[in-house]
Amino acid sequence: MKRVSCIIVTLFAFVCSHTTVAQTALSSYFLDGMLYNNKINPAMKAERGYFSLLIGNTSLKTKGNVGISDFLYPRGDNELTTFMSGSVNADEFLSKLPEKAKLGVNFDETVLGIGFRMLGGYTSLGVSLHSSVAVSLPKSLFEFAKRGLQNRSYSITGLNINTMNYAAVTIGHSREIFKGFRLGVNAKYLMGLAHADVLVDRMNVELGDQRWLVESHARMQAALYCESYATVDEDGIVDGVEVGKPSPTSSGFAVDLGFVYDLDAFVPGLKVSGSVVDLGFINWKYMMHGQSSDTRIEFDGFGEVDYNDVEGSVNTELERLGDEAGKMIEFTYDGTSAVKTGLNTTMYLGAEYNMPFYKPLSVGLLYGHCFSPYESNKWYDVRGFINVSPLKWLELSVNYGYGTYGSTLGWILNFHPAGVNFFIGSDCMITKVTPQFIPVNNMNSHITFGLNLALGKRK
Repeated sequence: MKRVSCIIVTLFAFVCSHTTVAQTALSSYFLDGMLYNNKINPAMKAERGYFSLLIGNTSLKTKGNVGISDFLYPRGDNELTTFMSGSVNADEFLSKLPEKAKLGVNFDETVLGIGFRMLGGYTSLGVSLHSSVAVSLPKSLFEFAKRGLQNRSYSITGLNINTMNYAAVTIGHSREIFKGFRLGVNAKYLMGLAHADVLVDRMNVELGDQRWLVESHARMQAALYCESYATVDEDGIVDGVEVGKPSPTSSGFAVDLGFVYDLDAFVPGLKVSGSVVDLGFINWKYMMHGQSSDTRIEFDGFGEVDYNDVEGSVNTELERLGDEAGKMIEFTYDGTSAVKTGLNTTMYLGAEYNMPFYKPLSVGLLYGHCFSPYESNKWYDVRGFINVSPLKWLELSVNYGYGTYGSTLGWILNFHPAGVNFFIGSDCMITKVTPQFIPVNNMNSHITFGLNLALGKRK
């Protein structure tokens, strides 16, 4: 049980400690003065041209439908205990968990950004970096760790760990097709940097008084930006990676499509919009494959104890148990091949209504849904907005959302006087943290900011 507990805590800490779901803040969606809303909807145009280098648009987000408070419990004065403690009721602990605990980290950085009016519309160019890590842990895994011998059998499926890292070169254009209706498209060339995906198809556990039996099967695939191969030991088990000389070998293509329709002629003040972003793939030329054989581990108790060396005997038996359990995460090498992997394709639908009594004030509703090929990356989010622009160069949005990762409170400030654009905000404002600044409830936190040169006059 301690080994299972350690695996859970390690996975939790792994995701929380990585500093990395949108390419820009969802909170900015209804602000006309934002420069990078075309990353969410390519039909949106900036109010003027811009130029940025390195700090134009930075977004760092953690996400999760569980938090520290689900796994740590107060005990006495200023003391905490883990969910594995006998003082924590199993039913109480498990009732708080979703069927799949999801944790993730996303990082997006615009290295170079340029926007300008061209060919009767608006054109943008950009170079950006994208990184994500996501983990999906089935509830049955926590039940096994907590209940142990209280149940005789457990079926654990769908444990998934995924990371995707790539660079993108983007060219976008939007233009008005007819009065009030605007279309936009972003075309992206992608260069894969690193990818890994591990899936535990099944893990069946039978616990008896005299014997434990575990049967499991898992698959993995991994690739780097250059030619790479897995190395194996004498038993054919993957024990490392051999990396060739630096030379990009993985590339892909993606598009973003979007529209904005101003319905002012029919319903004064109403505007609707929608988009599909990251519709594409990356072709990894050297994707390494591995799988665990249908591993069957049988543990029939500890051997004889040498009373002249009790500690040594127990340690030997524990090492034997650890070696057997370690076989569950051993992968045999299935070779290397070219594989196309899909991106985290996301759809957005939005509606905004400007108040007739005060035009700079509006309310909005935005729905987002990620159709990722990986279970750990799938999500949805519904968000309501209040937006106000009291000055031509100042905008503020406050919003509240609910979805896969629970409820979140977001906000953003956008300053855009002549010659400069600066924004700062968050889609997930942290309300309660530990002394280590880890969110207590859900693992949701976000910071986005950017500083750009604004070119030309507003239009």
